[in-house]
Amino acid sequence: MSDWKKIDFGHTPYAAAFGRGDVYDVGHKPERAAKRPLAVAVAGCGGVAQAKWIPAIRRLQTIGEPVRIVGLAEPDAQTRTRAAELSGAPGFASLGDLLAAGRPDLLLVLASDAHHVPLARQAIEAGVPCLVEKPLAREFADAVGLARLADEKGVLLASVANKRFSPPYAQAKVLVDAGALKSVPTVFTGKFTLGYPYVDLLEGGTVHLLDLLLWFMGPVEKVHARGVWSADYLTSAVISFAFRSGSIGTIMTSAAGLSFGPWERVEIFGRNAFLTVDNQIELALHDDETGPAKIWRPSVPNTLLFDESFGGYSGLLEDVLDAVRGTAPLSATGRDGAAAVSLIEATRRSLARGAEIDLAAEGLLP
Repeated sequence: MSDWKKIDFGHTPYAAAFGRGDVYDVGHKPERAAKRPLAVAVAGCGGVAQAKWIPAIRRLQTIGEPVRIVGLAEPDAQTRTRAAELSGAPGFASLGDLLAAGRPDLLLVLASDAHHVPLARQAIEAGVPCLVEKPLAREFADAVGLARLADEKGVLLASVANKRFSPPYAQAKVLVDAGALKSVPTVFTGKFTLGYPYVDLLEGGTVHLLDLLLWFMGPVEKVHARGVWSADYLTSAVISFAFRSGSIGTIMTSAAGLSFGPWERVEIFGRNAFLTVDNQIELALHDDETGPAKIWRPSVPNTLLFDESFGGYSGLLEDVLDAVRGTAPLSATGRDGAAAVSLIEATRRSLARGAEIDLAAEGLLP
């Protein structure tokens, strides 16, 4: 236990609270102050920008990260005005107008799914690094094409994988990598349920679980899916996976559940040990037939339990900013985003054909 890295579970970092006497973690931090200041712009200023990413930037600023918002691109005038008020940055009707006014160090592509690729391509062609909301693209060919363009131009392309930076999943990854499961992961099971009728089940929600599956288990070789349909809408699916490592996995995903009820669970098995993450809030490790489970759970009354942090948004953004600076490797690349899209495409093909899909044979390897 003592050798495992302790992930901050959304609380004030221990060093801040007890070392510096800085209970709100807002004091001066020389290591942050020494970082190269960066300018961030946003393309697409709807709900996810206003509720998640602008607050994530503000959170990083609060704890001393030298980053500022320099512009917003949004065609809808009312939305643009609202986002400009929240961010304190000028709004532009198009990304072209924004780029003409000045080159940011990083562009957050937060528009609707259909606009991810065109906006990101425009920025990459101009040499501007991008962080693109999920899914990276709606079609696998477009996702791979975007990743290849970024490679050819030598421009950083990051994909949104914020759950990797959410404390329960981050701690689970530390435990897995440290050998807490007594072997490499052998089985992954995931459950995702959703009640929103206007969200695509695979692109809008399950994609997060697909990224986690790839992150914990490695590359997938084969996919087999079965589904339940309501008219032309996929309401539920069970998807099985065969990994290159020889391990196996399943995801059950459904739009027949409750939007405000429990909707996410992940289990990862090793050999005579397994861990669970329930609702992205509690992590439990079961590694002893007779001993107690080891539980990690946030203390809700703690003053710094923010969705920007606990949801993984500020952690992901900080990771991307450091990659832009060249001081740390990028954790969630465009290729990672394309890999998640490949699993969505493989699932769709399997549902349509009623057959197992071999990713290599189908040209679905990112």
